[in-house]
Amino acid sequence: MNKKYQKIWNLAVKYLEKGAKKDFVLHTRGVIEAMQLILKDEAGNPDVLMPAAILHDVGWAGVPKKYQIAKDKKDWVMGLRLHIDLAPGIIEEILKSLNYKPSVIKEIVEVVKAHKFQKPRNLNKQILIDADQLSDAFKEQFYSDAKAYKIKPEKLYGFRIKDNKFYTKTAENIFAKEMKKREKELKV
Repeated sequence: MNKKYQKIWNLAVKYLEKGAKKDFVLHTRGVIEAMQLILKDEAGNPDVLMPAAILHDVGWAGVPKKYQIAKDKKDWVMGLRLHIDLAPGIIEEILKSLNYKPSVIKEIVEVVKAHKFQKPRNLNKQILIDADQLSDAFKEQFYSDAKAYKIKPEKLYGFRIKDNKFYTKTAENIFAKEMKKREKELKV
């Protein structure tokens, strides 16, 4: 990770570690990796998107465990909504402590708020969604998710292939390559 964003990471980790749904530290590392790969070919703003990638799931720190690990769809969706609602305060606290300009903080918050429950037209918002979903295909994240969700990797593979959709061709292509690797590993 670029040194420019290391301070954000250092402050975000304590929030990511509080997530109970899955390994959010591992997931966020994957989102950062995915973001870096996508930004090689897409025109998003790295000074907004890299902090957004690091901070997009810090809101899980405040979500009660019962919603994070809920099997009931209504409670699970409540957890998703809460993590979006709780993220802005944490993001503002972290970025203010690092002397980010209020206008940049606002833009980062808006991008993070759009990573669930929206179908944005804004490229930065689309790229964060793509990076978030693309990270699901990376080997370590994929098998960690299967364990966290208590499902067989073959079932998770089928779910990912069917449900992960992308805004950018770059993310779509990387996802296809990664899922080919998972397919070979699982022999599906």
